[in-house]
Amino acid sequence: MSKKVTLVIEPHSDDSLIAAGGYFLKYKDELDLHFCLIAASDLQLHHGFVSRQTRLDEYERYVNVVGGKWLRPEVNGEQLPLDKEARLDTVNRSFLVKFCENVIHSLRPQLLMIMGPSFHHDHTIVYEAVIAATRPTFSYTPQTIYLMENPTYVHQPYPMDFSPNLYVEMTEDLVQSKIAIFNKVFASQIRSKHNYLSDETLMRWARYRGLEARCDFAEAFRQYYARI
Repeated sequence: MSKKVTLVIEPHSDDSLIAAGGYFLKYKDELDLHFCLIAASDLQLHHGFVSRQTRLDEYERYVNVVGGKWLRPEVNGEQLPLDKEARLDTVNRSFLVKFCENVIHSLRPQLLMIMGPSFHHDHTIVYEAVIAATRPTFSYTPQTIYLMENPTYVHQPYPMDFSPNLYVEMTEDLVQSKIAIFNKVFASQIRSKHNYLSDETLMRWARYRGLEARCDFAEAFRQYYARI
């Protein structure tokens, strides 16, 4: 059986692992994973300085660990990821849309996965660029589009927060494996115990989504579009 061609477009290097690492691990034999990272830069974060090169090295390790392929399209001589992390609001929107169009058109994925909009402007900008790139008049539309989340999405600038309508059931061991990969490949992003992106919170979040899904643990998504 052929694997489902899956494209993950994400603004930041650790977004999809936090959101969907369990899904990738659970269905690793059924997914042909491709990753497209939009931005990576030197950053002074609350827990310390992280260089662009560290972000790139960590992302390469992550993609390799989950058995994926890293796609780095070019537009007008510039290649992704852009050196604009946390500054995507300074990039021309049509330029970002073109990157998304190029990678979607060339790969023609069956499943497209993107971060949902949030208080972080990078997430919202990439979300809007991908939605523009998959407009009804574009040359290719994936069969399914999933929106991803992370625990910080409890803080939303919109009247309705992230409302999942699709859950992936997980075991505790699967959640632990996802967290172990996070700690192994994204050492620069490890947070303290009470942070929203700490090991403890990721486990609690999986349990909370599991409660919603009537199981022990789960990851949650919003199905934006599906054609069957």
